[in-house]
Amino acid sequence: MAQALVIARMPGPAMLLSDVIQLALGALCLLACLRALQRSSEPARYHWRWLAVSFGTFVAAQALGTYIDTSSNHSCDWADDILFSLSVIHTAMLLFLDPDHEHNRFDRLHVLDFVQVSCFWVSVYLYFASAPSIALVTAGWEGFGWSSSLVFNGVLTLSFLLRALLTQSKTVRRFFGGMAIFVLCTGLADSYASYARNNVQSGQWFDLIWSFLLGIPLTIALAHDPKESLGPQPAARAQSIIVNQFFPLLYPFFALLMLVQDARRAPALSSCIAMVVFSGVGVRVLIMQHRLLRAQETLEFDASHDALTRIWNRASILESLQKEVERHSRTGEPLTVMLADIDHFKVVNDTHGHMVGDQVLIEVARRLAASVRGYDSVGRYGGEEFLIVVTACDRSSAISAGERLRYSVSELPVPTSAGSIPVAISVGLVSTSNRLPPVNHSTLIRMADQALYRAKARGRNRVERADSNSQMKSRDSKVESLTDAGDSSVCMEDR
Repeated sequence: MAQALVIARMPGPAMLLSDVIQLALGALCLLACLRALQRSSEPARYHWRWLAVSFGTFVAAQALGTYIDTSSNHSCDWADDILFSLSVIHTAMLLFLDPDHEHNRFDRLHVLDFVQVSCFWVSVYLYFASAPSIALVTAGWEGFGWSSSLVFNGVLTLSFLLRALLTQSKTVRRFFGGMAIFVLCTGLADSYASYARNNVQSGQWFDLIWSFLLGIPLTIALAHDPKESLGPQPAARAQSIIVNQFFPLLYPFFALLMLVQDARRAPALSSCIAMVVFSGVGVRVLIMQHRLLRAQETLEFDASHDALTRIWNRASILESLQKEVERHSRTGEPLTVMLADIDHFKVVNDTHGHMVGDQVLIEVARRLAASVRGYDSVGRYGGEEFLIVVTACDRSSAISAGERLRYSVSELPVPTSAGSIPVAISVGLVSTSNRLPPVNHSTLIRMADQALYRAKARGRNRVERADSNSQMKSRDSKVESLTDAGDSSVCMEDR
């Protein structure tokens, strides 16, 4: 209303006042986006962050345009055009969001996306820079002409509409549908204003159109519910992959389509831009492939390792034991199975809390894993119990191997947030040889568990062995056995 009053009643300062009003509207849009950014959670913050950058650039461009109109110094027109173009390019970045990840930090892939959008804009600009103004030969559209903004905004409108259609969320549809209307109307308005025959000047009635259009994103930002997510929500996994990978290819496709036309007039420049576009697509594919392989490795590790101690979990260590038992049945190679339990672990939890208990578990697991050879296996069997599978270890050297494990844990107190805590383990073990009848892994675990029970009953912090006939043989824990090279060198590495 203020702008209409200025245009109608104050023709003298109308240009300056109209520019100031549009500058104020742009600042309001920027503040509304920042407000929505502060109140929203991921991934909605991604959209409001880019919209804030877009309107921040628009405010800078409008401020520069106001200076140009008032001073009649047109030497900065090129900078003003670049700033207005950048504001639209930042708006195009709203499409690039991985539906499977809610980014709370800047994703380096967005750099490639920004390059692709910029290359598309440059290819459109190059085409219309040397082409004459062409009217839309359609009934009722004689006042509009083909322009770079109309083509760029048209593709952007199509992209926003596709984003709105490829989701089940009403919030996302409202957001991208509203932005599609804003971008399309902006492109049409710029097409009308840039058409020379219309002779549109600043400070005239057409400024009301720009001000009205700025009300669309302002309304969207003010009406946004921070509890609602703007992340795309495809109906199925296959559709999610399509949504994720389609839009990064959309702008390179249209960029190359325009560069084919530009090549007739500027072959060298068009070739350079086409090379940048192709390189961007190739780098993006390589990065996505690397991320996929890294995610696959992470999933495989998490599926086979204990979440706390990062050693083999129960299923994996039992699978490893089963394979070694089968190999023992084929080759007759000796095999030792140990069950180790942390002594008085409940006292640690009751005295210092479960967080300190977790720190003890992590350190004990680390010391056990560091005390075996690379092809032996250590896993968390359950609670504070650990299962150790030692290959090529016969009965004569099994006790020394168990003593080395016991000593590696009890040698030094475990550093925790509650101070250093002395920790000891009891170990029960069983060994096989080629002279024994075939055994299965459950039998070996049962025998090792019986030996562990005996170690607990005989005072803890010791190693007990069960032979294949289930007759328990014990041996006191002697530090001297650690230097028994004749035994320990068979099953363990010096650490």
